Amino acid sequence: MNSFYVHIPFCIAKCHYCGFNSQPLEQPAELKKYFQALSREIGDHRTGIDILRTIYFGGGTPTIAPVKLIEMIVSRMQPWAPNAELTIEANPGTVTLERLRSLKGMGFNRLSLGVQSFNDARLKQIGRVHTGRQAAKAFELGSQAGFANISLDLIYALPGQSLNDWKEDLAKALSLGPQHLSLYSLTYEPETEFTKKKAEGLIHPVSEELEEEMYLTAIETLGSAGYLHYEVSNFAKKNFRSRHNINYWQAGDYLGFGAGAHSHLDGKRWSNYKNPDQYIAALTKGESPVEMEEKLTRDQQIFEAIFLGLRMTEGIDIEEFRTKWGIKPGEYLPQVWRKLEKNGCLETKGDNLRLNIKGILLSDTILSDFAP
Repeated sequence: MNSFYVHIPFCIAKCHYCGFNSQPLEQPAELKKYFQALSREIGDHRTGIDILRTIYFGGGTPTIAPVKLIEMIVSRMQPWAPNAELTIEANPGTVTLERLRSLKGMGFNRLSLGVQSFNDARLKQIGRVHTGRQAAKAFELGSQAGFANISLDLIYALPGQSLNDWKEDLAKALSLGPQHLSLYSLTYEPETEFTKKKAEGLIHPVSEELEEEMYLTAIETLGSAGYLHYEVSNFAKKNFRSRHNINYWQAGDYLGFGAGAHSHLDGKRWSNYKNPDQYIAALTKGESPVEMEEKLTRDQQIFEAIFLGLRMTEGIDIEEFRTKWGIKPGEYLPQVWRKLEKNGCLETKGDNLRLNIKGILLSDTILSDFAP
């Protein structure tokens, strides 16, 4: 186990589409209490853990916090491997050159910018607090600060968004030259502002045909620009795939810290209180912040190995899977695999079993069929 995830649930404002465990920061004093709790939780687990190979600060908006608080948490995580990947997410409206240099100096070497769009009207529509110009500037500042690995997040299939709008976002992103891109189709998560507006008929989802066209356009555009499409939603230049996320997709072990953070270790999964106040209160009293834990059955673990493995465009290594689980992938729920073959969604490449582009387009439906 050599991957840590740190969750910072605070942000400037809650985006209209966001279903993550996050909330607007009301009082700066909340941050100090939260980071003190984080420090306690990490201290309880750090001893005896392997040298870390990936660390990921997500949110929320981690860069909403003062540099000194972030540095306090980073110092609790040492040592890490010389080639470790240390990622921090950032909202383009919360970074300065000085702040980015400080983050680089404390060990972060990968910057993930939540751009979502470069279109100011679209950004306002979804509740972002930055402009397209600020997003481009944040990338430039990241480069100036010494980050040689910068990822951009973009969202497509937004209400009212046209194919040309999406092409313009892609073109602007490529003009900056990021090493990595994560492209997400809008989903209407429960209890979000967008879901409420959709139910009230105030906004309307784009058609499935347009959503598919946007996705295929992205694959073609980024492929032509030299990006490897390595996971359903992720694209990278050579040697810049997200190692932290690959560990998730390979059903690896990791520890998560912070409100709502999940952990997975030796077939066991647990998660912390989602409410930051509950999380802080538990740790302040010297109690565990864990709210839920479960021991995964063998079927659950095999399902997750298939579900996550097929999200990777290289698919599942058949022999590695057999070595770990004692069966080949096709021997688990063979009727589902036969259905995939019959519908022309599956292919074998070398030693790997993977979804083709038709399968990837239908992946949400397909992968649910493997659930135990």
